[in-house]
Amino acid sequence: MRKAVAFIILLTLAITPFVRACMSPTDSYAVEVVLNKPGIIYKPYPAFNALHNAIVENDTFIFRSHYDKRLVVVLWNASDGPHLRIEIPAEWRETGLTKTAFNASLLITTDALEKLKADGWKTRDNLTFTRDNVTITLTPVAGGECTSDGDCATGGCSGEVCAPREEAAKIVTPCVYREWYTCLGLTSCGCVNGICTWKPNDAFESCLREHGIDPEKVIRAGPVSVEVEAYNMEPGEAEAAVKDFLSAFGIDCNPALTFMKPMNGRLVPVVDPSEVNFPEAVKVELEWLRDVGVLQISDEDIEAIAKVAGLGKAGPNSHIGWYETKDGTYAWIPYDESLNPMLVRCTTDEVPTYDIPDGTAYVGPTITQPPSTDVTPTTEDSPNGEICGPVLIVGLSLVALLRNR
Repeated sequence: MRKAVAFIILLTLAITPFVRACMSPTDSYAVEVVLNKPGIIYKPYPAFNALHNAIVENDTFIFRSHYDKRLVVVLWNASDGPHLRIEIPAEWRETGLTKTAFNASLLITTDALEKLKADGWKTRDNLTFTRDNVTITLTPVAGGECTSDGDCATGGCSGEVCAPREEAAKIVTPCVYREWYTCLGLTSCGCVNGICTWKPNDAFESCLREHGIDPEKVIRAGPVSVEVEAYNMEPGEAEAAVKDFLSAFGIDCNPALTFMKPMNGRLVPVVDPSEVNFPEAVKVELEWLRDVGVLQISDEDIEAIAKVAGLGKAGPNSHIGWYETKDGTYAWIPYDESLNPMLVRCTTDEVPTYDIPDGTAYVGPTITQPPSTDVTPTTEDSPNGEICGPVLIVGLSLVALLRNR
């Protein structure tokens, strides 16, 4: 009986975080940092006893960003450490939204990105592309050939082929040396997203093009999930946009697309994400929290956090924290890139709304009017209108002198 009870308790503790910590639809428009590195001290009080222009609920602090007042900052403490979240507010707008998805083999090269740019596609991270009312998101899907560079090897007469190790020794190619083989010295054969390939980089791709070789003929493209969202468009129009998008990657075929029934609305950020420098926003907020005494954190940590603070690095899976890396060291990295992350699968449709005062959050006495330019001492700095500090001392000294006279 005791074993059964213990098992139930352990099971409950194991599943509780997954039930409560779901991904929010606004995670795509936010960045979130858990300040869990040993040595960082979070002490909101007494400084935040005098916090103005903010919402305070159960020791969660919500205020406007000091980087851009249109953004929302949420600061709270959790079991894994204090969390700082900077978010673009979003709202549901009535519009026709259709979606579809398919898998393809795409190699994201500099040439492909330039072609997309010339054709009117905009990107913020080389994985999400928008043009007019179409958004296309690419998500690499891990292949099954390899898990590390050691699983791959070179083959062929001149070692010009990169393949799985067990297959590389069996590969036979004509012993004719090609000038472009010199480009192989600019890269290495390894595992990229589960595929054995010559690793892409700008120098290698440029060298191949100089020798008249299309990089896509040498660098193997791994599988990619292509997700398409179209707003207020007929399926035929959306299909044409997808075909145009794929042509930049040298794919001429038009995949059979099945668009889902249009939805009644879509979540739209109230600020264009391209206008927000999230690394700078995080840096500004961390420095402000340090200046007012809420955080003790080093310049080095602030710089390291800002370096990886990008749009969408938020939520239980993708937030930034001090985590163990794949090579056993610790660094500020997204949680899903850490060693053995326990990823959350659930989502919620709830979109948070905030009724925050218009002013910028500050710590100190209430400011009711602009500071006076008169030289006459004022009582503005006193919460109750009393004379305080050195002025009080001077006043008592004058009273003593009058009595003596």
